[in-house]
Amino acid sequence: MRIANKRHLIILVNVAVMLGIVGFVLLYAQRTAGDSISTEVAQFETATVTMEQVTTNYLKSEQDICNVWERYIDSNPMTIDEAISFIRSSHVSPDDSAHIVFTDDDSLEGLSTRPRTGSEDYYDVSYKAIGLPIQLDKLDEQDGTVNVSRSYTNPMNGVQSLAFCDKITLVDSDDRSKQREAVLLRVIPTEKLQEKWVFPSERYKDAEVSLVDSDCNYIIKGHDYKNSNFIEFYKSYNQVDAAGVEDLKERLASQSGSFFMNNSRGEECLIAYSPISENRGWTILNYIPSSSLHRSTVDWFLVGGVAFALLFLLIFDMALMNWFNARLDEAAKEAEAANHAKSDFLSAMSHDIRTPMNAILGLTTIAQLNVDDQAVVKDSLRKIELASNHLLTLINDILDISKVESGKLTLTPAPFSITEVAENLANIAQPMVEDKSIDFNIHTNDMEHEYLYADQLRINQVFINIMSNALKYTEPHGRVDVDLQELASDTPGMVRLVYRVADTGMGMSEEFMERMYESFSRQTDSRVNKVQGTGLGLAITKQMVDLMGGTIECQSKLGEGTTFTVTLDVPIAQHEDENTASESADALASDGGQSDVAGVRVLAAEDNDINWEIINMLLEMHGIESVRAENGQIAVDMLASSQPGDFDLVFMDVQMPVMNGIEATKAIRALPDERLAAIPIIAMTADAFSEDVAKCMDAGMNGHIAKPIDIKIVMKEIRRVKEGKL
Repeated sequence: MRIANKRHLIILVNVAVMLGIVGFVLLYAQRTAGDSISTEVAQFETATVTMEQVTTNYLKSEQDICNVWERYIDSNPMTIDEAISFIRSSHVSPDDSAHIVFTDDDSLEGLSTRPRTGSEDYYDVSYKAIGLPIQLDKLDEQDGTVNVSRSYTNPMNGVQSLAFCDKITLVDSDDRSKQREAVLLRVIPTEKLQEKWVFPSERYKDAEVSLVDSDCNYIIKGHDYKNSNFIEFYKSYNQVDAAGVEDLKERLASQSGSFFMNNSRGEECLIAYSPISENRGWTILNYIPSSSLHRSTVDWFLVGGVAFALLFLLIFDMALMNWFNARLDEAAKEAEAANHAKSDFLSAMSHDIRTPMNAILGLTTIAQLNVDDQAVVKDSLRKIELASNHLLTLINDILDISKVESGKLTLTPAPFSITEVAENLANIAQPMVEDKSIDFNIHTNDMEHEYLYADQLRINQVFINIMSNALKYTEPHGRVDVDLQELASDTPGMVRLVYRVADTGMGMSEEFMERMYESFSRQTDSRVNKVQGTGLGLAITKQMVDLMGGTIECQSKLGEGTTFTVTLDVPIAQHEDENTASESADALASDGGQSDVAGVRVLAAEDNDINWEIINMLLEMHGIESVRAENGQIAVDMLASSQPGDFDLVFMDVQMPVMNGIEATKAIRALPDERLAAIPIIAMTADAFSEDVAKCMDAGMNGHIAKPIDIKIVMKEIRRVKEGKL
């Protein structure tokens, strides 16, 4: 009886709750029924403003791409052919094109990045007949707005299009000392903008979107709009005086809102409008019949209230996930639009990074499986070091790619073993050779001198780039031959290294070989598109070979294979025990009497335990005492409470909790004791971009060491401190 009573009580409670919810929903629906149209109007206006924001972001992103092209062309003197070639290489969408039209004469002729419809090689474009779709004086405005044209017919394909424009300066093709004025047009089909205008199909299925200019002429026209001008359409079917027309034009151009009017069939419709903020004079017009706004809300609120009561947790979770997914989707789209080129570049670099990484992981596994075999472990660690050095070089080039483009690469020569270089080539090649079953052969001929004096990392990068290309672009079961030979040099004290890589791969066309050393250049071929690559390998290789005073030659035939030959004159190093032994001892010695920096006291601000353990152990090997501060605040406090002379220098991490390295450095420089405030501070951080180095220097630091740290660089900085050179 008690159980039955409890069951009845639960049922009654649930029924009461349900009735209460239903009653609340009905009461609320009854109360708000009269305001439903106003709510619909407000929501339709909001949807229109949202579309304006989407349109603004789209226009700005397209203009940003045009601006990037303009800045690059103006900063690198180019002929029209060179400029078109550069833009063509950076195209992403097959629907887009770019036109460059000369404006310093009356011809209005130029070139397009896409051929004329029906032709494969006709790229000439002329605006003589239709005129430029934008006024030239508008392009002189420096107010940050988008320079987008009216809608017009693309003379190359007859597609209705918009153009994002910038003025550029070119050099004459016949006389490079002569400059020519031109307009760069990034041409986008208008339908691409229309694709951005997506309404919830059920709610606003009868809505139509149009775009008008400052005179209310249609740029993009919906089906229900008549005439060629919106104001004329409005005046044709609605009673309005001249003052009302002027007021409407003013509102359309200056603010968001809505109004009701009659369409061509005499039906009442709602027009919501919102001016485009990035292009003054353009306005989005949203049209929907008033009958589509009259919809019952009672059932929706009733269902929503009951569902909320019964499925609260499920709906809450789903709503939360949907909210997060929507935000993530918006963020992803914005990031994709703003950083498309960078994303493509980093994605393409993945293959080159994974190559040495694969060697590191594989050799680590080998060492772990043979931990008791010192010879295997030692050999694996040596090969891991070679692959790690190559990986670090790749990462440094990625982080500071500007030095490649500006030709600011530098060399750091040191004694090295050419035998190790050859072994490294074999180790790097092995995974791809096995994966593709390539007949791979590497030969070292007449190598009389093992130890040479040059930048080993750069030589590695040159050799590996060429070999990797051969392996990547050779079909499975093909053949790759690598030959490293020593010849006599014309310069005393040097040898001539001849590095030759021959493959039976797909080869290159004569046209591509003329520009293969340009950045981001890749052979246009369906087979090439399947191979990951950045188009930077040969550009970097050529600059490095030139920097080392060498030559690079290429023989290739499409479909038959390629042979690269690199020739370098390299100084001969003295015997290893006279050159590299002292350097190795300096880097790894553990005896407070073999080091010239013994006794130096270091305050190391480092929050990561492993990083602290590494730097502490390396410094101890050289007789250097180090004290740890777990964050920037502790470092400041320890230094402020010390006496001058307690510490000789500070190694400062940048990314730390409580107080970061930049803030800590500024606090130290502001200490009242001038001797403590002047202590040398060296950044030791993974923030390795050039702008990160600049921030460290601006904060008052004296040097910068990028992680992963090179103990030789660390010791060099410590010696500079000890010798008073920092």
